[in-house]
Amino acid sequence: MKLSQTLIGVTTAAALLCGGVASAQSSDDLKDEVKKLKAEVEALKSRADEAEVKAKDAVVVGDIPGSFRIPGTDVSIRIYGFAELNYIHDFKGDNSDIDYATFAPYMPVNGAIDSARKNRDYLTARTSRLGVEAGTPTRYGVLGVKLEGDFNNEPRTGNTALYGTDGNIFTQQATSSYGFRVRHAYGQFGGLLAGMTWSTFMDVDNYPETVDYNGPIGNTFIRQPVIRYTYGTPDYGSFTVAAENSSSYVYDATGSTIVTSLSRMPDFVVRWDKGFQWGAMSVRGVTQELRFDDGAGTKAAQRGWGAGASALIKTWGRDFITVGLTYGDGIGRYLNYIEGAGYDAATGDILLERAIGVIAGYQWKQSDTLRFNLVYGMTRNFDNEYTDFINANGLGSVAAMDKFAINRSVQQAHLGFIYNPLKTVDVGVEGIWSSRKTLAGETGDGLRFNLSFKYYIN
Repeated sequence: MKLSQTLIGVTTAAALLCGGVASAQSSDDLKDEVKKLKAEVEALKSRADEAEVKAKDAVVVGDIPGSFRIPGTDVSIRIYGFAELNYIHDFKGDNSDIDYATFAPYMPVNGAIDSARKNRDYLTARTSRLGVEAGTPTRYGVLGVKLEGDFNNEPRTGNTALYGTDGNIFTQQATSSYGFRVRHAYGQFGGLLAGMTWSTFMDVDNYPETVDYNGPIGNTFIRQPVIRYTYGTPDYGSFTVAAENSSSYVYDATGSTIVTSLSRMPDFVVRWDKGFQWGAMSVRGVTQELRFDDGAGTKAAQRGWGAGASALIKTWGRDFITVGLTYGDGIGRYLNYIEGAGYDAATGDILLERAIGVIAGYQWKQSDTLRFNLVYGMTRNFDNEYTDFINANGLGSVAAMDKFAINRSVQQAHLGFIYNPLKTVDVGVEGIWSSRKTLAGETGDGLRFNLSFKYYIN
């Protein structure tokens, strides 16, 4: 019942009561009091009706933490993001013509012209982020929608490089205006998610924290369109199956990527996750088709696969360890950064790259405002028909492939801290060492300093 209706009832009852008393006593004073009471209640009723109208349009706290409810609906909206500035100084091993962040697999090798570049530094705000998250109650549970993007997109080249072309320079000379790009765009309800987000093969929850945007080598780092379903159980963890966008390629004997995204089906991922008193664990598997088709009748196909396991282990206080292991034949981009396969025209076979990746990290949370991170990552190729093919055609050497020579191994280590002078401010400081060794035995190493200022919206 509305408040105004309640007031009318109270008014009527009061009027009848007082009226009866007035009649019995024949008192003019009591009649005047009744009139006054009616007038006051009518005024109160008017104010109550006005308050109810305003309440319908009022902004109230939503069901999602940090959200508000759209007036007149059940939709909760959360706007979030941050403004971020990164200062980078490369002492050696400059890879800024590939990516602004650390990217050790294509770092210059010792003796190459690019390796002579030392002590380059730059500032960029391109990783600043903006997102919207919405939730609506339904009979299947909450319908969630997420849209998120950042500005880490070079408008003239369409990549994340900072230098390397005239276009990269021109972008910075005037306004340093970088393009907005999609990071996440998906909806989910009842365990079903469809849209673009992190790959199901990537364990985001147990990923070690770094100031560096790309993080350690030796793990999965992919966002792509997915359709996935997760079934959660109270005792046995959650089970997930997914079909994801296929984007593979195959090298020929000249080092050209002759086949790009010719798979006849999506990539498939299965996954299991469970939380424990000691931490959390995830086990995953992926398979993808690697295919060659020249359109003239010559075809070849091979199925690549990969497996991964990762865990977060609590130690002392609020400290924890993160560890991860990834392995596969033809795992390709699901192990950052492995090429995947080569096509041998002499035999008509697609040869799969066999590789392993390892990551390990330790976070020491010294206080509510200060945490230290030590992180290491590594990838390594194993000898098989693929490496024989690469070496026979010189593709493991910078002489044939420049910086894109196929690697034997890549390593990376991060040491730094993040300080929170305010709850919504991060100040990160990190040193990064990286190293690569090609199949031909050429080596390169890098050393960089990364300072980050991050100011959160919500």
